[in-house]
Amino acid sequence: MASDKYNMKCTIPKFELIRLLLRHRRLADDRSLSAKENKFAKFFILFSILIIVIYLMGLAVGLSLIVNSDITATATENLCIGIPFLLLVDFNMRFTMQQTPAHIIKPYILLPLPRYTCIDAFIYSSLISKGNFVWFAFFLPYALMSIVFCYGLATATLTMLLCLVLILVNSQWYSIVRTLINRSVIWWILPIIIYGIEAMPLYIGSNAGWNQFCNLYSTVGTMLDKHNVLPIFIAIVVLVGITAFNRRLQYVSIERELMRTEVKKSVKKVNKFAFFEKYGEIGLFMQLEMKLLLRNATPKKALKSGFFTMAMICASIVLSDVYDSSGMTNFWGLYAFMIFGTMNLLGLMSYEGNYIDCMLTHRENILSLLKAKYVFYSLLLIAPFLLMLPAVISGKWSLLMLVSYLIFTMGFQYFIAFQTAVYNKITVPLNTKMTDKAGLKTNYIQLVLVAIVFIVPNILVNILQSLFSENIAYLTMLLIGLGFIATHRLWLRNVYNRLMKRKYANLEGFISSRQ
Repeated sequence: MASDKYNMKCTIPKFELIRLLLRHRRLADDRSLSAKENKFAKFFILFSILIIVIYLMGLAVGLSLIVNSDITATATENLCIGIPFLLLVDFNMRFTMQQTPAHIIKPYILLPLPRYTCIDAFIYSSLISKGNFVWFAFFLPYALMSIVFCYGLATATLTMLLCLVLILVNSQWYSIVRTLINRSVIWWILPIIIYGIEAMPLYIGSNAGWNQFCNLYSTVGTMLDKHNVLPIFIAIVVLVGITAFNRRLQYVSIERELMRTEVKKSVKKVNKFAFFEKYGEIGLFMQLEMKLLLRNATPKKALKSGFFTMAMICASIVLSDVYDSSGMTNFWGLYAFMIFGTMNLLGLMSYEGNYIDCMLTHRENILSLLKAKYVFYSLLLIAPFLLMLPAVISGKWSLLMLVSYLIFTMGFQYFIAFQTAVYNKITVPLNTKMTDKAGLKTNYIQLVLVAIVFIVPNILVNILQSLFSENIAYLTMLLIGLGFIATHRLWLRNVYNRLMKRKYANLEGFISSRQ
């Protein structure tokens, strides 16, 4: 009977099934164990979104005033020139917000439901997501101030329609890239190639440069001014094609994950990292951390992605003068340390959630683990430090700045990152890549801590530089970092004590998210 139950075909109409799946996804967060928690953090996130909307509206007003006085190009042409850059920003922002269908389909795999229908439901959900319409906080004010009253409602409508279709194309393009990158970091080459092709007018041709770039993309605006719907038609065709490709890719990715088999032809000698054993219990946990990162697919991918991102940032800083301004120097200098040093710490205990019930059987095991992680990830900061030394040698940066950011990250940044161990109760599978449930449940306190890690340092250093000299600002950052490093045993003990008070609630969350 059980076999017949699961082998029977689903008789629910496809549209009704999609509607039910979307409703189930909307109810998923409300039914989670942490649905009523972290109300302040939820308010903080909504407030942040409101700030972004206000900022985009202000940016639209400012650009409209500039464009309205431009006699060389129409408002529509100017907007089309800027759309490639807006789409690039939108693509990067989606890495922090948008999930791929393959990541959230696991709960439905064993149900008698057509997998393509499940994928269709989630692709449809990504197309109607509210996040796709945030950019209209910029597009609509711009259209009202610069297009409607000057070129008519029809031109404004066509322009908004084109912008909408392009944003939807971007949502599917992101889903494709993110899925491929989950397979291998080598797929980062794909967006680099595509965006390089988009920027070809800047560096290819006898008239290569900004003028050629503007002339090419402003052609689309010229066609919209003449009520030519060809750009919209082409964009819709691209949307249909890329959605169909994404649909097939997600299906293949899920099938590949479900049918994945590992065949080991020979037993390889595995490094036991025995040199850590001489450091006692902390050395043993550092040994465990090394094995965790190098022997499991998901942590290994995170390590490679962090190193690749850090290397790209450092190369861009050394080889380009785009980031030589004071604000960009501070932002990228801090970010290069943060992205590598905190890549796993901001989800602290997620990997250990797979076996944390075993670790809780011995007193202060978790404390030793926290100490080992602090030492291990502090040592990893040597990598970005060495990669950014050429910027010091070339005279772009000062050695004091580099050392102060290193110490500040090791101190204050890690202090904030380790607080996530108290509130995290989501297990991240060590080897499953495509169909895990990690990230479905949102811990809003963690999101606030992430915001603090990436926002507060830049605000702090800019305030210090505006009040004092650069050297005084760097020395202040250095002293703050040294203070947290000197007291790391105290605040790690505090993290451990608070975690132990919540251990049963956290353990319940870890176990439920493993199932």
